Amino acid sequence: MYIAEPGNEEAEGRRVPQVAGQVPTLDGQVLALRESVNSGRVLLDPATGEEMRKMLLEQIDQVDSWLERAGRLARPAPLGANPVGDRMAAKFEGRAEGDELSFLSVMTAYREVLQQTHDSVRSAIRNFLAVDEEHRAELTRLSGN
Repeated sequence: MYIAEPGNEEAEGRRVPQVAGQVPTLDGQVLALRESVNSGRVLLDPATGEEMRKMLLEQIDQVDSWLERAGRLARPAPLGANPVGDRMAAKFEGRAEGDELSFLSVMTAYREVLQQTHDSVRSAIRNFLAVDEEHRAELTRLSGN
């Protein structure tokens, strides 16, 4: 977030306004997907679903790796024992791990969305297999075998 101060009018035209709490989320969309899958309205072919699950698991593994390494970012930077160095070190530490827009918070939320999507894909595959089995049983019954 950039705050324009008096005497810096030219930079004010370039700033990007940001308001705390205005983080675009996918959580509502993931919830809608999960509800659609749970209601049986979403079916997913197993071959396609397995490709999607593999892709999601790879991304989850990558995010887990980032989260593991992020712990090293959330420590005070060695910028010297002076007021400016102390403030800069605290600022960097807060961006790595601190408020709701910190790297750790955003990546953790992203990982949760990936996991929920993975679970929805797995359920959609199960829905497809259940409907396929019902149709197979009905065809077998109708054919008299």
